Amino acid sequence: MILPAARAALATVTLVAVQLSHPLESVADVGYVPSSDIEQIPRLKSCQPNTNCVSSGYLEPPNRYMSPLKTLSDKETAYSRAVRDLSTLNNKVEGIAKDSYLHIEVPGTAPGSIDDVELLFADEGVVNVRCEARVTLPPPPFCIK
Repeated sequence: MILPAARAALATVTLVAVQLSHPLESVADVGYVPSSDIEQIPRLKSCQPNTNCVSSGYLEPPNRYMSPLKTLSDKETAYSRAVRDLSTLNNKVEGIAKDSYLHIEVPGTAPGSIDDVELLFADEGVVNVRCEARVTLPPPPFCIK
């Protein structure tokens, strides 16, 4: 059992670590495995253990898995609309049109941090997703005020 004073001290130390970290200098392991002669279908990289990451990759364990998204339009239309819409929101958007891959940097959940969101558009309206926080917060119960 953690005493209230110890809990408060832990929360203070964690808050200071989050606020003093340099999120712009931290880099998540983003990217994808592009299509090639060997692999015909591109795929997102797997989440690394001990990171704040979720992915729609079918090999992810249950605590890091999320279902892929579904669109009502074809792959090319959905990709071009996503590029158009996400570019207007002041996010840093990088795309590789050949494989219908997008990497977006968005404001993170920790104060002043950045999260990475990756979208890989596949056939039949499926959009594979991978999200990773650059600043790893401790697991709950935890509060930052």
